Amino acid sequence: MNRAGPDKTRRQSLVSDYSPIGGAPSEAPVNENAESSVHAVESALRPTMTSTGKRASQLLDRKATAWVVLLLTVLLTLALWRHAETQFIQGDKDNFLRVAEKQKNILITRMDDYEQVLRGGAALFAATGMPSRKQWQAYVETLELDQTLPGILGTGFALMVPPAAKEAHERLIRAEGFADYAITPPGNRDMLSSIVYLEPFTGPNLRAFGYDMFSNPVRREAMERARDTGQPALSKKVTLVQETVSGVQPGFLIYFPVYNTAPTDTVAARRAALIGFVYSPFRAFDLVESTFNVPGQIVELELFDGEPAPENLLYASQGAGRTARHVTDMPLERGGHGWVARFRSSARLEASRQSNQPELILFGGLALDLLLFSVLYMNARHRRKMRQTAARLEQILNSYKSLVENIPGAVFRSQAAADLPVLQLSNGITPLTGEPPEHFLSGERAYRQLIHPDDKPQVSAAIAEAIAKRCAYNIEYRIKTTDGFARWVNERGRVTPDESGQARWLDGLIFDISERKAAEIMIRDLAFNDTLTGLPNRRLLLDRLDHELAISERTGRHGALLFIDLDNFKTINDTLGHAAGDRVLVEVSRRLVASVRESDTVARLGGDEFVVILENLGNTADEAAAEAAELGSNILVVLSQPYRLGEALRNCTPSIGITTFCGHQASAGRLLRQADSAMYQAKSAGRHQLRFHTKDPSTTAPSG
Repeated sequence: MNRAGPDKTRRQSLVSDYSPIGGAPSEAPVNENAESSVHAVESALRPTMTSTGKRASQLLDRKATAWVVLLLTVLLTLALWRHAETQFIQGDKDNFLRVAEKQKNILITRMDDYEQVLRGGAALFAATGMPSRKQWQAYVETLELDQTLPGILGTGFALMVPPAAKEAHERLIRAEGFADYAITPPGNRDMLSSIVYLEPFTGPNLRAFGYDMFSNPVRREAMERARDTGQPALSKKVTLVQETVSGVQPGFLIYFPVYNTAPTDTVAARRAALIGFVYSPFRAFDLVESTFNVPGQIVELELFDGEPAPENLLYASQGAGRTARHVTDMPLERGGHGWVARFRSSARLEASRQSNQPELILFGGLALDLLLFSVLYMNARHRRKMRQTAARLEQILNSYKSLVENIPGAVFRSQAAADLPVLQLSNGITPLTGEPPEHFLSGERAYRQLIHPDDKPQVSAAIAEAIAKRCAYNIEYRIKTTDGFARWVNERGRVTPDESGQARWLDGLIFDISERKAAEIMIRDLAFNDTLTGLPNRRLLLDRLDHELAISERTGRHGALLFIDLDNFKTINDTLGHAAGDRVLVEVSRRLVASVRESDTVARLGGDEFVVILENLGNTADEAAAEAAELGSNILVVLSQPYRLGEALRNCTPSIGITTFCGHQASAGRLLRQADSAMYQAKSAGRHQLRFHTKDPSTTAPSG
């Protein structure tokens, strides 16, 4: 076989038993014929175009006029359509915003009314000193809140009780006829509070009698804010103590401070003069439904405690999760705390504001534009057809050359024969493999040698199947370049049949996808690992926990789950900054990994919460509990060691909750909740403790 010169080398081919690149060279007269055809058409038309240059110019002008007229009329049509659509959309949006603003003001007015109720209660204390239980009951009943302000669970008074006065206070309330009265939850704290009045004093409200709201961080923050400002304070989202097992709703509370007759002109004076708080608890759904549940409502509402996020959701009306035409977020600031009300246009509102006028302007105008254009354009098209044909052939040829030589990757065309002789091979093979196309065309270098051995069978099978079925193929595989680097490539090809249906050509492209593969690996890593500590995140933790439950089910061996929360971690963040807090979290993760076995799993749920899965602890629950307790105690010691943050050493102790498992007696989610509950028992016991999950409700931290 003759060897071609440099200009024809790229039109030659390589023979390969697995890929369209490789083997012996082969002549490719197809492109030469196409190129000579273009030159023949140009030569035939040149005299005609010269002799009729003036007429051709006139024809070009007439065609240009058609395009100019089309452009102007289309622009005019689009402008009219856009103006009509903009006017309609803006009017629709303005109407929606007016309705949303009105609903926002209704909610604000309702919250102001609730605050006035509490101010009235505080005024009763100012007028009478300490009203009796009957006086308080008479005051609340006179307000007729069920009729005038529905949605409120009750109106009560929480008395601040110093620890030294706790026993005397409990004896006093018991003497009123409440023999079982006691401040809950039990335990020693620097300051206590107790709900002594709450009307109506029936049903779920009875569970709140004697509850120490000051023991709960969320409630305490709002109470301290009310105490220091002398103004109503709205709490963050809580679960009320009135809630039962079923039908639990998000809740919140409003507090108004009650002082004695001492001056309250400074924060210190207000703290010293504080007697207690007039307050009201609210179930978010009940409150908002009583305000917004109007038949035919034309906006849908989602109410968030703080930033709009699923965990901050207080209320969502029916259909609020759908995709709406208009959405707006409106901040609500009341009682020193912020909410965000997200309003969406309802299906009823959107249906009432439908209009097809813009579409009629658009499609009607375009139809007239095209009709006018076609009349002008067809008059010039016939005379210019031959010239356009020649120009099109030349353009195709130039575009093909430019595409093949400049496209990232290697472009090839081969005959669909058994040995796949290549007709064309672009210069893109050089940056891809490090070898010039001449090396492959001459047989000096075989592309097959570059493919990873594990990927060669799939490459051969994909090409063979494409030829057999006369279809396209798309495969990804690895190659090793001449400089020793490994790359991922994507090869795409399509079979072109002849008139008889037999495979004639195989056209394809091979390009580098190494960066995409690296990005996919990075994305998978980010999806399953915590970015700060590198530990498994919640998603990977649940997957591994399900895996451990399956192994435990099969082997009968017990395991344990440790839920770890750092005590007073917020203090480090608030005093030293989040960078210092991040260093503590990284050090905690390092210590945890060093404290467990290699087969165990340490994960970070988020914030300062960590979870450890201990596997294969014994054949009985007692053995597993003993092993888990020993390891948990060791973790208590390790994590309690000081943390160096710059020049200072800081202590940050953990609280640990433990639950054991064997098989699928409990789901992964339930085990996490059990360990979390045990951790809160450790918190309630004074922090820096280790507690096992128990079903005894008296040992469970109160919800709220």
